[in-house]
Amino acid sequence: MKVLGVIAEYNPFHFGHYYHLQKAKELTGASAVICIIGSSFLQRGEPALVDKWARCQMALHAGADLILELPIVFSCRSALWFAMGGVKSLASTGIITHLAFGAETTDLNKMQQIARILNQENSSFVKNLEKYLDLGYSYPKSRSLTLQTILNTPENDFINDLDKPNNILALAYLQVLESLNSKIEPVLIKRLGHYHSLQPENGIASATAIRKLILEKNPLWYKYVPESTKEILTLEFNQGKGPVSLQSVEQSIMATIRRKTPKDLKNIIEVKEGLENRIWQLAQSSGNITSLIEKLKTKRYTYTRMQRLLTHIFIRFTNDLSITSPEYLRVLGFNSKGQELLQLMKTNCQLPIITKFAQGYDQVSEIGKKVMDLEARATDLYTLAFPNPQVRQGRQDFYRSPIII
Repeated sequence: MKVLGVIAEYNPFHFGHYYHLQKAKELTGASAVICIIGSSFLQRGEPALVDKWARCQMALHAGADLILELPIVFSCRSALWFAMGGVKSLASTGIITHLAFGAETTDLNKMQQIARILNQENSSFVKNLEKYLDLGYSYPKSRSLTLQTILNTPENDFINDLDKPNNILALAYLQVLESLNSKIEPVLIKRLGHYHSLQPENGIASATAIRKLILEKNPLWYKYVPESTKEILTLEFNQGKGPVSLQSVEQSIMATIRRKTPKDLKNIIEVKEGLENRIWQLAQSSGNITSLIEKLKTKRYTYTRMQRLLTHIFIRFTNDLSITSPEYLRVLGFNSKGQELLQLMKTNCQLPIITKFAQGYDQVSEIGKKVMDLEARATDLYTLAFPNPQVRQGRQDFYRSPIII
């Protein structure tokens, strides 16, 4: 049986995601789909628009069969970490045959060649990369410029666009597959529209554009999502469980930073090169998170990287949780076909499969318990951002059951 794997955020699920799923099924002939979706805080360091259970429902109603959670230790990290968590989780199921993802190109062979170069990181690559980093470029841009130099590519080659979000993630997925020597077959699907575009194109709007419309209370967002997504989001909003944005938690983040000392901040993951002092000092003169990030960012340290770092401080994501492989697979939801996939996984899976969070503590290692503790803490902090105080209960990871449709 061909089983398709997809790594996503679905923040929220829209027509571009629907196209991606259907096209992937068509190209692979897969008869089942396993999606692994981001946790409460996502790759750019922002809280999800609605919680993971609502996003799980969106995916199930749109054609996925089994939804797994990408733990916060991977979902709120840079591309390669995000990919390590997602690809290794799917590979550990023992039943995935294909991995589908979007990019700005369909040249899979060239992308795989570049992924191999990135994994090898020979002396020429490192020397050129350091040169561009020393010039003040961000890591993604420095890497793109290094590859252009090594491969001697023409100006119009797609390598010039390797610092675009979809291409960065696509390369990260291929790097992980190559490093694992995995038999999972990658499926590259050219993305419709642009990742951060605020303007719909050909009836497709990016998740960024849709979130903007929702936060502005503009009903036009209805036009760009499937009916099932519209119904789920409307119900969540009516219950006061969204929309959630970075501004929903910004004062909590600012308070957390001001409560810390530079020594405390140094223990947070990705805080290095004296950033702890800079963050602490600038937090004293900033009245909101946008102002703080604008002061922190440089040509080398991008806005997104700083935004993600502030979220790490907020949820207390510390250096001891810098793991490179998942410790467990947590089930968020499934349908009847997904239930069959879970049965297959029981005999093929290399990791504990958790359906009840509390019971999961007995199934995982000591570091796995710490990962689960961070997950629960992130969810507890996330729910405090709900507009309706009546639905801000803590410990939701412990009492919410998987979604079954």
